[in-house]
Amino acid sequence: MKYDFDTLISRNDTGSLKWDKYGDQDVIPVWVADMDFPLAPEIQQALTDRLQHPVFGYTRASARLYDVLIQHISSVYGWSIEKEWINWIPGVVSGLAASTRAYASPGSEIVVNPPIYHHFFQVHDESRNKLVKVPLCVREGRWTYDLEAMKQSIGPDTSLILLCSPHNPTGTVFTQQELDSVCELAAEVDAVVVSDEIHCGLVLDSNTPHVPTVLASPQNQDRIVTLMSASKTFNLAGLNCSYSIIPNPELQERFNRACAEIVPMVGTLAFTATEAAFESAEPWRQALLEYLRANRDWLQTEIDSIPGLKMQSMQATYLAWIDATELGLNDTTGFFERHGVGFSSGEQFGQAQYLRLNFACPRARLEEVVSRIRGAVATL
Repeated sequence: MKYDFDTLISRNDTGSLKWDKYGDQDVIPVWVADMDFPLAPEIQQALTDRLQHPVFGYTRASARLYDVLIQHISSVYGWSIEKEWINWIPGVVSGLAASTRAYASPGSEIVVNPPIYHHFFQVHDESRNKLVKVPLCVREGRWTYDLEAMKQSIGPDTSLILLCSPHNPTGTVFTQQELDSVCELAAEVDAVVVSDEIHCGLVLDSNTPHVPTVLASPQNQDRIVTLMSASKTFNLAGLNCSYSIIPNPELQERFNRACAEIVPMVGTLAFTATEAAFESAEPWRQALLEYLRANRDWLQTEIDSIPGLKMQSMQATYLAWIDATELGLNDTTGFFERHGVGFSSGEQFGQAQYLRLNFACPRARLEEVVSRIRGAVATL
């Protein structure tokens, strides 16, 4: 089947967070991480079929959903998981927040590595835990962990390390050795590692596979919590269905207690869409990856040809990380908004003077975005 990623679809009157931000202004939004592509038809059909039943009460994950999820993770990542390890939650951010309450004892420290998805800075209780920021470094044009800095920053007060793999916003796919090294540092101080792997289905480099953190450091399996979702890969963010995978029964019990009463249940249609994604939509995902690779490669050439801008090399996600330092602007995001492009500000990720650009859109729209960027820079 041929899938359509080129049609420009209006999202007006859909309550779109992404498109409603600028109201009637002539600004193309390339900020929040959802795609401007139509849903995989296999998922659309599953939702249509479920809508024929007139009752939408509280819903549990079906036995079939567990089966297709376990099969998907085994076939794509080579990771054999068990049903008892899986917990369903409405979002990865909820999972991060629950983890800080479950695993970070009062007065202890939580380690994160900026630039990083901004919720990593916000999910903890500031009155309860201290956030320790250990910046990533760039080696051979690729963002990775500064292991020496990590060694100096992780100590007896460290109770939790929050990872993002593949990484948002830099697009790095961490190697087995990189992930194992971080987990070994955690083991030295008996810290828990929570690995946000929501972008694991969006690896663009075919020779750089995603390695789940548990597989990268199997000797530390009992201290690792993995958070995943179909939402980014299959454009299901508005349906709110994610899951944790926790092999250690004690860590799972602590996670469940932290979720109790404050984390809502997953909705009926969210389960339906997730099941269809893993059971039937793999051909759509492969077609999507091909389209995103082409967009990335085209965008890399275009951005790098604009004076003052440099797009960082990326291996995964549909989020380009652009260094605009040479432009010397005080309000980089505001400058481009005035010229019709709505970026995510690098400042919210902990890296001022950078911009994040979502290129999961039809090529024609991306071409218009780049034309506006080029025109804006030409005014300086």
